[in-house]
Amino acid sequence: MQFQVYKKYSVNFWQQFRQLFPRGKTMFLRFAYIGLSLLSIALSFYLKSKLEGFLQENTAIANEKSLEAYKNLVRLDMYIVLTQIILLFCAFASCITYIFYQGFRGVFSLFLLGFAVSFAKQVGELEEKARTLDCVNNELESQYKKISHTWQKKALPDF
Repeated sequence: MQFQVYKKYSVNFWQQFRQLFPRGKTMFLRFAYIGLSLLSIALSFYLKSKLEGFLQENTAIANEKSLEAYKNLVRLDMYIVLTQIILLFCAFASCITYIFYQGFRGVFSLFLLGFAVSFAKQVGELEEKARTLDCVNNELESQYKKISHTWQKKALPDF
């Protein structure tokens, strides 16, 4: 693939790209990608354990204590998910850059990113279970539904 630089010089795109990232920088991209993906997986495991613990302790929203525990869980989840979005975006960007440099051999790096996303999907199933708990009275139910709506529709908690 050729493109013109100042209409005077014809430069091969891949040669110019590889000059931007010498060998040492591509090693950094690989380790950054792996580290960011593993950090995202670790956050998924942490959040999954918190969700499972909450669901074991609370089969329904029975009182203010369980509603407060739900609020704390939702806050933690919202912040972790925002962090994971940033981590996975940076991991994807470094992986794509690494693939451009390495060629076909670098494509196998996408598997780790796929694992990170699959762990996040498992957490999503537990989140759905936490959002569908029963409440014992109408006051708790209205607060619970408001929190659940915020969880699904907003990026940051406002409760």
